[in-house]
Amino acid sequence: MDTLTVLAIVVGLATGAGIIIRRAGLPAMLGYILAGAVISGVGWGRGLGVVGELGQLGVTLLLFLVGLELPISQLVRLGRTVLVSGGAQIAVTSVVGFVLARWMGFTLVEAIFLGVALTFSSTIVVVKLLSEKKELQSLHGRIAVGSLLVQDFVAIGLLVVLSGWGKGAWSGPELVGVIIKGLVLVAATFGLAEMVVPRLVKSLAANTETLFAFSLAWCLGIAALAASPIVGFSAEVGGLLAGLTLANAAEHFQVMARVRPVRDFFMLLFFVGLGASLTVGGVGDNWWRAAVLSAYVLIGNPLIMLAILTWMGYSKRTAFLAGLTMGQISEFSLIVVAAAVRSGQVGDRVVATVAMVGVVTMTICSYLISHGEKFYVSVSRFIPGRKRTGRKGGEEGIRSFEVVLFGHSRAGSVIRPALERLGKKIMVVDFDPQVVEKLEREGKLVVYGDMSDVELYDELGLKNARLVVSTVSDLSDNLQLLEVVKSKTKKGPKVVTTAVDGAEAKVMYAAGADYVLVPNHAGGELLARVIEEQGIERIDQWGKTQLAGL
Repeated sequence: MDTLTVLAIVVGLATGAGIIIRRAGLPAMLGYILAGAVISGVGWGRGLGVVGELGQLGVTLLLFLVGLELPISQLVRLGRTVLVSGGAQIAVTSVVGFVLARWMGFTLVEAIFLGVALTFSSTIVVVKLLSEKKELQSLHGRIAVGSLLVQDFVAIGLLVVLSGWGKGAWSGPELVGVIIKGLVLVAATFGLAEMVVPRLVKSLAANTETLFAFSLAWCLGIAALAASPIVGFSAEVGGLLAGLTLANAAEHFQVMARVRPVRDFFMLLFFVGLGASLTVGGVGDNWWRAAVLSAYVLIGNPLIMLAILTWMGYSKRTAFLAGLTMGQISEFSLIVVAAAVRSGQVGDRVVATVAMVGVVTMTICSYLISHGEKFYVSVSRFIPGRKRTGRKGGEEGIRSFEVVLFGHSRAGSVIRPALERLGKKIMVVDFDPQVVEKLEREGKLVVYGDMSDVELYDELGLKNARLVVSTVSDLSDNLQLLEVVKSKTKKGPKVVTTAVDGAEAKVMYAAGADYVLVPNHAGGELLARVIEEQGIERIDQWGKTQLAGL
């Protein structure tokens, strides 16, 4: 079949399967994987070569967007957390997986690769699901993606080692050369992100089509450079680094909006190709081994991450939701064992086992992540508590306030000084560590926490406050806040929330909000008042006054 016919069949079947799977309450990506398995099962797998190649482009674009949504400054602030959680999870999971594999009769080398393969969780699956739930920028979302990126870098390092292993053992100079090239690439990324790329993007921002074309060219160019023989890494790593260099540009939101539809198309092809690759031979008697390892991945991996994050001081909810994302294996798991087969280290039964584990864990874990909040409510009472961190002034200081302000970076930074001028004692809640550290240095009462964490409400004792202000514009988080404060307290505090538009504002008023801030509407009202009071001729003077206060 020609390429156009192959793409027509693949996209058509994948779309139909995706619709069916979505109606069952599962992510559409599982439908795409199923479509790939069906296509391969009926004997059309030979024509999927072009689909696999285009699918890899989707992975590169996905990691490009991950880099855009995780600016380098955020990665640095979460550096300790993601390095400790990601590194510890890799160590513990691989050791336990190795022991299980040896117990089930795999050889020493096979058990080593199985233990490593069970360690990696899918960045693609998790990012896709968190994006659909709008939780990518939540605290548990940042921790999960950061830890997954640590895993991905380890997986890529293994692939580099295996590629050399197939040609012979690594020599000392070759290994040192790889390390040096990696450090140079990362250093160049930081330099470009800080000094060059933001200025270049700003000069192109006037024309969105040109900006879009440049962004794709930049992504593909860096990806090609990273995957070139001179550098020796992968196109996916290049896509991530390209995104990181653009993340500090003010126009990165425009780039994200333009690239997402392109990414989604190529990601459909990737999942179809992945489904086709999972229908491998040699299943035989390995089904029970795959079942045991799947149970370990689904239960053991989340528990390991939960224990690590709880020990580090994160709330039960944050630790649970971040841990839940680790309950499946990654496409890198298949890639690593396939590379091991090519290098002659393991046989086909390892690939077959990992493939079955991938199908089971991706399917079940996708459902668990999609309904994470419901599962947390069911099991939260069995999760041990956390130690208190990030608090200013001790437990008595936490509760001795009149106003609770959720979110400080935007409107909160203007609202807080106004309340302080009225003599109000304010507790600020923010999950940006940099904001928390800055306010602590200024002697402010501040809590490091996520507004979506219901347990935090009990710790703060919101019913003792006179006013609760949320500058966070997420509808579900605000409705949750209103439910806790309004429905569970007879004479609770006044609650101010923030809405994206008038429709959401009406929903919040119906839920009991005392006032809803709609930034666009409020901005229009303010401008109308300025024009009425100052006149058109003096509006520039008002602008200078506003600029001085920013």
